[in-house]
Amino acid sequence: MINPDFTGKEKILQFLECTETEVLDSFKEASRIVEYVESRIGGKNYWQVSGSELCWLYTGVKMMRAPLIAETGVGPGSTSTAILEASSEFRGRLFSFDLGQKYGEDEEMPVGFLVPDKLRDRWSLVLGDTKNTLESKLSYFGPFDIFFHDSEHTYEHVNWELETALKNLRKKFLIVVDNYDWTTAPDDFAEKQGLTLVKVADDMCFIFRENFV
Repeated sequence: MINPDFTGKEKILQFLECTETEVLDSFKEASRIVEYVESRIGGKNYWQVSGSELCWLYTGVKMMRAPLIAETGVGPGSTSTAILEASSEFRGRLFSFDLGQKYGEDEEMPVGFLVPDKLRDRWSLVLGDTKNTLESKLSYFGPFDIFFHDSEHTYEHVNWELETALKNLRKKFLIVVDNYDWTTAPDDFAEKQGLTLVKVADDMCFIFRENFV
């Protein structure tokens, strides 16, 4: 089992309105998804997030009880699977955006191949450049509760996605960014908008508003 590191996470626990015990229980559940992903991938690299990152993402969705989630950058579908599993109890819906390219170094696989059939009734996969798809879909189906960025990690694109998402989020929202330290865009965005950015694991961060009422 993967254990959470609670160092510097006080603001996250307060925002998610949960205890360390509840996070530990959530990590136990999420660890089973990590095992599932590893068994399907078999040691190959499909650019999936780390086990700790997957557990924190699962916990964020579960504790927020988020009915509507969007993610950019699907890859093998490990994060899609975690989000859908975490929101099973309250039938959360996930909109995933991806270019549609196959993933993998040794063997190309289709986008989202890890997502189990039993979860796909709550999953919408939107293929194409997010510059052409994201704004219209978020506006039409929103407002959303959680936005997860894991697509192109250039400064301009990260900033554009975060600004676009923010316009289509509820008052209490959670933004998750993977590879957030590849550019200063997440930090600059959080500072500009008066939001709190906290690293959760490896190079994944949570961004949220502490006083959202």
